[in-house]
Amino acid sequence: MNALGDALCPHCGGTGWRIERRGDWEVAVRCQCTEQGGVERRLAACRIPPRYSGCTLENFELWDPSNPSLGQARRKTREFVDAYPAVSRGLLFMGQTGVGKTHLATAALKELVVAKGVRGLFVNFLELVQELQLSFDGSGRSREEIIRPVIETEVLVLDELGSGKLTPWVSDLMYSVVNARYMEKRITLVTTNFSDFPKRAGEESLTDRVTAPVRSRLFEMCERIDMRAADDYRRRLAERRGTSC
Repeated sequence: MNALGDALCPHCGGTGWRIERRGDWEVAVRCQCTEQGGVERRLAACRIPPRYSGCTLENFELWDPSNPSLGQARRKTREFVDAYPAVSRGLLFMGQTGVGKTHLATAALKELVVAKGVRGLFVNFLELVQELQLSFDGSGRSREEIIRPVIETEVLVLDELGSGKLTPWVSDLMYSVVNARYMEKRITLVTTNFSDFPKRAGEESLTDRVTAPVRSRLFEMCERIDMRAADDYRRRLAERRGTSC
């Protein structure tokens, strides 16, 4: 399409509104052409990293048939998406690095945006910490501008919670975000590499990494999904597809 006129919707002329006659009256109604654009805008607003843009529940590969936890994780995620908005809790994906936690969380968010009209946001916790630290000198966005969407979005993917160094400031930030969403009963999909019961001596537990109050909130506001694998999901997927998510 080289000319602007060629790209305009023939029904609304690009205005997003069309006129319908209802009896003796003419009324303006939203044109169907806005629906696809609305979905695209909502997906873009989620700030899903390009690495995960192609992740869906359907292409989550169950490459280890001897491990039922991966199939159970996908099934529970599908049940959650299908039931939304008639859900009262989010999902807490727990497991070692590379088992596909972020794939499932992102796939759920994308499907909610496309099929249910949800407005959501993807936030990597370590990147959130770094962005807030950069705001200290006042040269970028303020703390409120950064935090408000994280707290107020309808569905939040909070990725890699517990990653990075746990300082008192980071602990306070983590609690403020989780507690705010807990109090407002907002749906949160959380991924973490830490479990309640580490398998190896010296490994930190979820409580060690997020503090007991945050862990308590997470378990009340999310259904726990344990994911285990003897191999790295991302590496296996990259080998089979030439990509990863």
